This record gives sequence, structure tokens and C-alpha cells, in this order.
Amino acid sequence: MSWERLEQSVRVITEVALDRRATWDRLDAAVGDGDFGTSLARGFSVVQVQWEQLDRGSPEAFLKAVADLLGREIGGSSGPLLSVAFSRAGATAGTAEDLDVPLVSRMLQAGADGIAEYGRSGVGDKTLLDALVPAAKALADLAEKPADDAGLAWGVVAQAAADGAAGTRSLLARRGRAVYSAERNLGAPDPGAVAVAVVAARLAVEFGHEAPDVSDLEVPAVEEPAGDAGAQDDAAAVSGHAGPPVETLPTKKFLNDPDESAIESLVGLAKSAPDLVVWDAEERIVRRAVPPTSGSVGLISGGGSGHEPLHAGFVGHGMLTAVAPGPVFASPTTAQILAATRAAHAGGGVLHIVKNYTGDVLNFRLAAEAAGGEGIEVATVLVDDDVAVEGSAYTIGRRGTGATVFVHKLSGALADQGAPLEEVRALAERVVSRSASFGIALTSSSPPGAGPILQLGPEEIEVGVGIHGERGRRRDLLRPAAELVAEAEGLLVGALGLGAGDRVLAMVNGFGATPLMELYLLFNDLHDQLASKQITVARNLVGNYVTSLDMAGASFTLLALDPQLETLWDAPVHTPALRWGF
Repeated sequence: MSWERLEQSVRVITEVALDRRATWDRLDAAVGDGDFGTSLARGFSVVQVQWEQLDRGSPEAFLKAVADLLGREIGGSSGPLLSVAFSRAGATAGTAEDLDVPLVSRMLQAGADGIAEYGRSGVGDKTLLDALVPAAKALADLAEKPADDAGLAWGVVAQAAADGAAGTRSLLARRGRAVYSAERNLGAPDPGAVAVAVVAARLAVEFGHEAPDVSDLEVPAVEEPAGDAGAQDDAAAVSGHAGPPVETLPTKKFLNDPDESAIESLVGLAKSAPDLVVWDAEERIVRRAVPPTSGSVGLISGGGSGHEPLHAGFVGHGMLTAVAPGPVFASPTTAQILAATRAAHAGGGVLHIVKNYTGDVLNFRLAAEAAGGEGIEVATVLVDDDVAVEGSAYTIGRRGTGATVFVHKLSGALADQGAPLEEVRALAERVVSRSASFGIALTSSSPPGAGPILQLGPEEIEVGVGIHGERGRRRDLLRPAAELVAEAEGLLVGALGLGAGDRVLAMVNGFGATPLMELYLLFNDLHDQLASKQITVARNLVGNYVTSLDMAGASFTLLALDPQLETLWDAPVHTPALRWGF
């Protein structure tokens, strides 16, 4: 492979990523939160814009330049994973002028090794490695034979990648958000593996070799409708479950540019509360308007946008010091988190409050390591309160949902009292261990400029739904509110081991499109059902605190209180979204 072929390969990857954005989003919606295509397009669109300015001093410099752009722009788990893959591939190539088949095979393997290391995953976990590793091996096998035709090489790679991607249909997901509905996702291919196969097939054609037909891999799997067999026929007739998936029209929203909606919202938040928060456009973080007290512990959190007021709405006195907000439903980049850590650092160390999602965990981990290298002491607490998904604990654990607000408030109150970092961290972990959440969706959320992630029939609901619109425990038919609350309450009480005489903080949280009338109705049912077990709702929140864009639905979160937690909850707080005691 010549220099020209290397550039051509990266150009093809860029073009495919931009072209397949909507297709890969739809594919991801079948197993996750429907943003895989958008995430890749966000990074590769910048590669396209800055194409002429990329460093071409050597293969290593060129691929490192691409890696830096992807890591800076994409966010989520895709950003750091693709960044390390391009960077490791470039380091393997070094300054070589002739990229022959043996060298290219080593470059592919180095990229795969980097992804496995950063993502702590491997073949069989239902990730892009299930296509990339077989492709690298096929190329390595070819390198041992007397052949040096790039077209032939990419033809072999394309077939191996296609076979690997097809094989993910039968795998249980062990990484990413697909984990939380792993058994329901059987039959659906992994979007990352499909992307590898599509790119490899396109490269084979580009280099003049016949490529396998991978079009069937890009057809999302179809889930059967909820209910009994008789009801399924009626549901399928109106929801389209029985036939192939249909493209949905974008949901009507107040937008200018869908890709800029999260940023415009953050700018608006800062303008609405200039005495509380500042939007740092250069670093893409939100921080307190008043700097933290010297020697105090700083608190930062972050995650994808679309959950407002989480996270930026909770920056202020008694809660967070700064946040790193990512694009819609995608974690912030490592660079953003590091910038937020620096902004929160006042000499007492910084606590990272991280929701348990692959991209959040990965980027916060890398940022903490970088901050440590700068002399900033960082402690981390992982929020994993969602009890909705059965069996997820054997992989990456429970999702982080409503209890995140409790951790922000209670650890923030303790930090503002001057407690040291280890004490604040210990309290935050205690809050997580004493909290449990469960969510139910009536409708799907719709990312800006797109249609619904889930296709729910008129009588269907998603039980145990995640805050990104991803699938939950099961699809069911709508029932009276009291019955749904009883299911949630039973799971929460059981998970926390609550009994007569216990006191709890209860939150009934709207997902974005549920009227307050219905949220108070739900709280009434929850309150009475807990009272029937002699469990006292000592404190409560009812409203929109951890939303999922425009989803209709609600989540229920309980925290088992003790005297210290009650006192810290009552401590003054002043943020754009939560205020009392002032």
C-alpha cells in the first residue's frame, strides 16, 4: 500500500461514516440508544473539513492527526476507542514509505489491540472487535503467502469482516448499552461490527476487488409486539412490528440546527442563570460562576445531553462545581472531563461522579489518569442504581440513573461543609449503595432531527427502560398506574431490603413529556403503597430531574435515609434546577 492508498483508505472511511449516519443510527436503535451513526459522523465530518491541514509528514503523523480529531470530537466510547485504534496503527507504521500487506496487517492488529485494551473487551463480547480481529487475522494469514495485491488483500479482509459481523447476531452483548437488554438483542448484529464490515467492503471495491454483499447486515432486527398472540396481530398492524422496520420522520421540535441543539441549550442555561453558572465555550464545560473556596473538594459529573436538568442544571452551591456535557446521549470527551476537573480543583482534590455507562466510565477513567499526572488528586464514585435489568450485573453492572441526583446533592452538601475528599467519596458510595431506581416508558424519546428510537404500539410500554431510550426489562401492554407503581415499588423495596420503620427519600421523575398531574398521581400511589408497609416517605422530589428528551414515562428512585443523610439533604442548595434554604 502506498502513501496514496493510505490517504485513500482514510478518505473512504470518512465518506462511509458520513453516508451511513442515519442507517447506523437505526441499527443502533435496535440494540442501544440510536446514536452510533451520529457519533461517528460528528468526528469524521471534522476530519473531512480539516483534510488538507492534516499532518502528512509520515504515516504515523497522519494517522495520529486523525486520531486526535476523533478523540476530541466524538465522545462516547467510540471517540477514545477509534482514537486509540488510529493512533496505534500509526505508531506501528512509523515512517515507512511502503505499507505492504504484512505491515498493514500489523497496523490493523495494533488498532484492535488498542480497542481491546481501552474498552476492556475481546472477541465474543459483541463489539466491533468481532469483525476487526478476524479481518486482521485474515490479512496476517495472507501476508504469509506470495501475494502483494492490495485489492486481493482488502477482498479477504472484507469477507472476514462480513462473516464476523454476521456472527454477532447470535452473541450476547457484554459491553456497551446493548448489555442491558442482551437477550432481547439476539438476532441483531452489533453496529460497530457492521460498520467495520461495510467499510472493508467499500475499500475492497475501491481497490478493484469483488466485495461481499453486506446490505443485509444493515437491516435492524424486528422485535415481536407485546401481549398475547391475538393482541399481537392487532399491534403489528399499527406499529409495524411484524414487517420490516420503516424509516420514521423526524419528531417535531423547536430546533435551529439539530447538531448544535445541545450547545445552544447550554448557552441558554448560562444566560438564564449568570449568577450561578458559566458556559466555557472553548473547553465545552459548565462551571460555577463563583470559584470554589480554596482548599475545598470539587465535584464534577457529566454525561450525554438530553437528560436536562441533569447535569448542568445542578451546578452551584451545595451541589456540583463543574460538569462536562456531551452531545445528545453520548458521553463527553476525555478532554472535556479533564477541563472540568481543572476548573473544580481548588486544592482539596476532585470527586468524579460517574454514571455506569461504557463511554462515561472510559472517558472519566482516562481523564482521572491525566489529572493525576498533573498533580490533581481524583476520587471516583460509580452510580449504578438501576434495578430494572435482570442479569446485567455479570458484565458491566447496573445503569446509573435517578440516584445520580441524590449523589450530587448529598456529597455536594458535605463538600461545602469542608469535608476532605475521602470522606466525601465514602458518603457518595454510601448513597449509591442505599439507592435503587426503576423506569417505565409510555413513548420513545427522539433525538434532535430524528424519529423515535423505540417503535412502541399504541397500547405498548417499555418496562425497565433506560434514560437513553434503550430497551429495558420487557415490552408490555399499558395497565393502570397503580399496578405499574406496585411493580416498581416491589422491586425497589426488595433491592434495598426496606421494612417497617424505615424512612426513605422518594423521587418520582418525569422523562420529559409526562405532565405533572400524572407524576403527582404516581407519587400518590407510591406513597400509599410504601405506607402500607409502614415505610415513611420522609423527603421527596416530584418533577423532571433526569429526563430522556421527549419521552413520556417516569422513573422511581428510593434512598434509604439515616439521620446524616436527612441533614445533608436539608442543607441549603442553590442551582438552576434545585433550590432551597436561601
